[in-house]
Formats: sequence, structure tokens, C-alpha cells
Amino acid sequence: MSDRYKNEIEKILEGTPDLPEQPMVEDDPAESFKDEVVALFFDARNRKIGSISAFNISIASIVFFALFFVIKVNLFAVAGIACLLVSYLTFIWPTSLQRPRLYFDNLLSWFKGLGKKTDE
Repeated sequence: MSDRYKNEIEKILEGTPDLPEQPMVEDDPAESFKDEVVALFFDARNRKIGSISAFNISIASIVFFALFFVIKVNLFAVAGIACLLVSYLTFIWPTSLQRPRLYFDNLLSWFKGLGKKTDE
């Protein structure tokens, strides 16, 4: 923008007395990498399936992978991959693992309703 236009805009703004004050801009301090890792750790500790947290399942997957590399039994690799998948699902979608339980309970109550004898 040229200086001529800037000067004209400044004159117009000076001539209007009822303009609000310039807002104060507060910069939020950016979280450091350490703070983000700590928050992620506590978030992983809080998301659970029953009494087992996503963090504990991740530790189990690391143990299974270590056993696989030491003992060379494929079952440990499969168990490690399964634990890693469950940990991921627990951490990313904690409610997705609780919803099937609701559907299962509804299905059980429906089956129990079929078994009742009606006296008519």
C-alpha cells in the first residue's frame, strides 16, 4: 500500500472520535514438547478398558515384542500386535470399546425375554 493511502486512512481514523481502543493481544505461551509429552502420558493413563489403562496395554505390547525378538516365537509377535491395536483403540476411541457392551446387554435382555413363558 502506498504512503498516500496510508496517510488518508490515518486522517480518517483520527477524525472519528468514537472508535474503540486498540485491543490488547495476549499471546498464549506455547506448550513445550516436554509439557505435551507429560499431558499425553497422563491422558494414556486415564483412558481405560475396565481397570487396565492404554499405557499398561502399550507396556504389555513392548514386553511381547521383546519376548518375540529374544525367543523367536511368532505367538509373541501376534500378541504384541494385538496389544498394540487394543492400546491404540483405547487411546484414540475410548468410548468405542464401551458401546459394544451396551449392544451386547441389549441382545442378552432380548434373548432372556424370548425364554420367558407367557401364561395366557
